Amino acid sequence: MIFQSRSLGPVFNVLLRSVAPIVLSCAVTTAAFAQSSAAGSNWEHLKALPAETKLHVSADKGGSTCKLISVDDATLVCGKKSFQRADVKSVRLTRYGVSYGIGAGIGAGVGAGVGAAAVSGADFLSNDKGQAAGIGSVLGAVIGALVAGPGDLFRGPTVYRR
Repeated sequence: MIFQSRSLGPVFNVLLRSVAPIVLSCAVTTAAFAQSSAAGSNWEHLKALPAETKLHVSADKGGSTCKLISVDDATLVCGKKSFQRADVKSVRLTRYGVSYGIGAGIGAGVGAGVGAAAVSGADFLSNDKGQAAGIGSVLGAVIGALVAGPGDLFRGPTVYRR
């Protein structure tokens, strides 16, 4: 296997096999964000989106997370709300799945470090540290996903900006 270490023990191998794919997917997602975030301040970008696209709308009189209904030259209708073009500050795509994934990856890394550090007096390569790091990694991934995901902390690219 590609992620296997004979000298560090079975717990570390399990940790490598579970955390490495999360870290790799976060790296790929970050690269995709860098390429897709080249949106302008053009209302035409917004008009080109298909109906039912989930959006974060920021406006002068409050914002909303909703599904796109329609866009014309003067109005954005999103969910049950209607926004005048002059009131819209910015519109961003939602990326809840990405937020959950990145939050889980960050949480797993922090949890592994905290778990390994929590076992005092153990040798660096001992199974006790490996088990603590593995448990911390799983708990950290769950907490990280629950913090970042529902709030869509890593929102998608900006489609429109005033």
